[in-house]
Amino acid sequence: MNRDFLRPAALVLMAALFTGILARLLPAYSNDIFPIRKMRWFETLFQKPAPADSITMQLETPEHASKELRPFIKKLRAMEPLAGQSPLFEPSAFAKRDKQIRIAYFSDSIIEGDLLTAPLRYELQRVYGGRGVGMMPITSIVAGFRQTIQHKFSRNWESISFMNQDKYDVSLGITGYTFIPRPYYVASRPIEAASIDTLFSADSLRADSLATEAQPEPKTEIARFYVDYDPWVEYKAIDIAGGAPVFSRIKLFYSHASETSMLKVSYDSGPMVQFGLSSGTELQTLDISPQSPITTLRLEFSTSDPIHVYGVSFNEDTGVYVDNFPIRGYSGLYFQRIHQNILSAFQKELEYDLVVMQYGGNISNPQNTDYNSFKLVMTRTIRHLQQALKDVPILVVSVQDRSIKDRGEYKTSPDIPLLVKAQSEVAAETGCAFWNLYEAMGGYNSMIGFVNQNPPLAGKDFTHFTRRGADRIAELLMDFLREDN
Repeated sequence: MNRDFLRPAALVLMAALFTGILARLLPAYSNDIFPIRKMRWFETLFQKPAPADSITMQLETPEHASKELRPFIKKLRAMEPLAGQSPLFEPSAFAKRDKQIRIAYFSDSIIEGDLLTAPLRYELQRVYGGRGVGMMPITSIVAGFRQTIQHKFSRNWESISFMNQDKYDVSLGITGYTFIPRPYYVASRPIEAASIDTLFSADSLRADSLATEAQPEPKTEIARFYVDYDPWVEYKAIDIAGGAPVFSRIKLFYSHASETSMLKVSYDSGPMVQFGLSSGTELQTLDISPQSPITTLRLEFSTSDPIHVYGVSFNEDTGVYVDNFPIRGYSGLYFQRIHQNILSAFQKELEYDLVVMQYGGNISNPQNTDYNSFKLVMTRTIRHLQQALKDVPILVVSVQDRSIKDRGEYKTSPDIPLLVKAQSEVAAETGCAFWNLYEAMGGYNSMIGFVNQNPPLAGKDFTHFTRRGADRIAELLMDFLREDN
């Protein structure tokens, strides 16, 4: 054999051996950015991955699945209607009960557009009373998709969330967002070269080398210009399941206003009413409830100073409210970006009785066989919430079933049972309740059945639920909450 081949081959072999020994000796380490795992070469060299069925068998409902919900269930049952009275039409039915229960539902795109939370809200309000959609953000990328409230806003809002917060020195609000009004936005539109001189001088035309006589046809250019006006947001009540026909109690949440900050409010397209805003960097609230129920609310903010606006709450004094807090693409791992003092201040105002955390879709990876790093970071995240939201039960909802195409056939992504198991272990370690959505759907390959239903209960991405599918999941969650805890 050629020595020229043997020498480099031996060097490569020795380097691989050295790396393996070093990886074996190094201790495991993990942080928020990257993990270093202890390599177990010989243990895993011939190890076959565990079949999904065997992993699923380990996910039998654990003790911690429901017992941590008992304080919430007890309070919920205390709100059950009195004999012969309906909480929807008899306010006196609340006389001898707790007046209000509030749920914060955090998730990713799986609940966008009030999916899952709207039917859950409707069913809870149907039984226990209440009218209103709860906390609303200032802007939303799926405002047109949500059916429980009509939501419009101007374009000159800067939206900061978990997904881009590292670019700003800004603490997020309870919604996972902070909104800052800006004086203008940049608009653009295509124009023909022949009309450009109406917007630009001849000198600028020559400098930019735009249309000339040598060009037989007009050239299309992009004109950019500033649009300057006060930022606004508008909400309209919708009489639909999970929504409300009118607005009664309305509260604005904000911070970082100046002593001269003002807010203009219009009820049902009436004249603007001006409110002064309280200054300070801590959480502030402003009750802007109308004298009588309304259907349309418009808020206009001044751009003289960049206040931080967190959202607007729509509810009544009694009943159950489910706040929809989705952030597309979010993993749920970095709630530390909502500072504990902000969380505690929101809790003082809103008095949440339950926090639901449903994540996993943006963590799942078919190639992943180890979710230990996820467990470490998620445990830290939940501890952060528990310290800020004292004595508030947390319900961890597992990732749903998700299918991938393998050799022309759809099947459950091999990492899903592993991720569900990791989420269950996080819930047990942190003292949270746990609901196995994967199992409730039917377990292995259940997403295929959801997609193939007529009408479909899930989309062709084999990940996201349709509205009908979300309604079904809400029913399953209600069944879980109704269990004898």
